[in-house]
Amino acid sequence: MNVYLIRHGEAEQTSEYKPHEERELTIEGIEVLKTSAQIWKYFSTDFEMILSSPLKRAMQTAEIIKEVFEVKTDVMQEISLLNGGQTEDLLNLAGSLDLNEIAMIGHQPDIGIHISMMIGKNEINLRIPPATIAKISFKSSPGIGRGKLEFLIPPVNKKG
Repeated sequence: MNVYLIRHGEAEQTSEYKPHEERELTIEGIEVLKTSAQIWKYFSTDFEMILSSPLKRAMQTAEIIKEVFEVKTDVMQEISLLNGGQTEDLLNLAGSLDLNEIAMIGHQPDIGIHISMMIGKNEINLRIPPATIAKISFKSSPGIGRGKLEFLIPPVNKKG
C-alpha cells in the first residue's frame, strides 16, 4: 500500500473578514498546484481514493488533484486530516480501505508530523511548503514507523 501525504496549495492569508475554515487557494497557489500535480504523475500511479481535510483550501486542492489524475471516485472528507488529527487514525483508516494508492490532503504542521510518524517512531515536525507531496510505502499493514519514504517532492516554482 502507498499513502501520498499532500499539503494543500498556497492559501489566502488569515483575515478578520473571512473565517479560517473558508480560506481559499490563491490564484498563484492554484497554478503552482496544477503544475506540480502534472509533475507528480511521472512519479506516482493513479490514486484510487482521495481523502481530504474538510477545510475549503484542502478540498480545493483535492478537486484539482482529482481532475489532474482523472480520479473516478468522489473526494472523501476526513476529519482526521484536520490539525490535531492522529496519525494512527489515518493509518487505521488506510488499512481498512483495502486499496493500494491513497492520497491524503491536509495542513501543516500535521502533514509533516504524519510523515515522520509513518516512517519513524518519533514525532518530528517536518516543515514542508504548500503543494508538496510525500509517498510512503507499506509492505504490510500500515502502522506507526512501518512506512518507507519513497519520495518528497516540493512544489514547482513557476517563477523560475
